[in-house]
Amino acid sequence: MNYLRASTNDSQGPTLAMAWLPVLFGLTVVSLESTSAMSSANTGRWLLDIVHSLGVQMGGTPVEVANFLLRKLGHFVGYGTLGLLFRRGWTISLRRSWVGPRSRLPFSASALAVFCTFCVASLDEVHQRFLVGRTSSFYDVLLDTVGAILFLRVATIVIARRRRALLDEASGV
Repeated sequence: MNYLRASTNDSQGPTLAMAWLPVLFGLTVVSLESTSAMSSANTGRWLLDIVHSLGVQMGGTPVEVANFLLRKLGHFVGYGTLGLLFRRGWTISLRRSWVGPRSRLPFSASALAVFCTFCVASLDEVHQRFLVGRTSSFYDVLLDTVGAILFLRVATIVIARRRRALLDEASGV
């Protein structure tokens, strides 16, 4: 018997290990990006090198603004994606032992995903406080959490529309 499966009813679903492996990958990416090598000064220099390699002679403020915006976009998208990965892990895990109304499972998985994303973002910012060349900001935690909330909301809408389309197709509408 596979001990990572809760019951034989879920034999078609992914194992718990496979449910959480993408989360582990996402956490590894966050850990790698939370180093001094990924400081604003370094990413700004890399961006400037890219701009110059394209033959554009620009420096100073435009590159700094672009660097800032790209870094914040990275926070938003990265943690939004991490929120989706957490939701997947929680959905698969909760489905195995859920005792409440089935309709509440997606909300519960999403709420846990937002909480986990908030915790990871908070720990990431605390960690960065102790690194040379890195700064710590609660605003980044808020941006990360909002990214997760927005990504989860969009995913919920997309899933509901797909489910509705499948139901309509099955009923011949």
